[in-house]
Amino acid sequence: MIEWPARCNYCTEPIEDWTEAGLYERQWIHKACYTARWNEAHAAGRDLPDLRPPTDRGTQLEMPMLLFLLLFHFGLGFAVIGWIMIDQDQSPDLGVALLVIGIIVPLIGIAGIALNIASRRRIHSIQQQLDLAGGWKPGR
Repeated sequence: MIEWPARCNYCTEPIEDWTEAGLYERQWIHKACYTARWNEAHAAGRDLPDLRPPTDRGTQLEMPMLLFLLLFHFGLGFAVIGWIMIDQDQSPDLGVALLVIGIIVPLIGIAGIALNIASRRRIHSIQQQLDLAGGWKPGR
């Protein structure tokens, strides 16, 4: 989710100017590196997908956020079920297991949600940098 500092997938150099970078196959890449990759692919007779703006990364964060929210909520449900099972002496061993799962799983969900929010804030700051520079334009 979070790549700090963001690095080009092709040359592994950090990306310092977001107007000179883009998103290619779910990875950051410099426009110059994309051009080199495009030239290599066309020399081999292949076609590459278009370079997308770096802010398109935000759409890839929606499913992980849903997953972490579900982990949080279902984990709390397991904790409640475990607590009820222990409290009513139905099956204390299973209740303890569910209670432990119900404590650990929501913590994982909270950590994932926090990382996702930090990633979304990063995308928002990239959008602000692009807006200050006049927007993102494909190509060099």
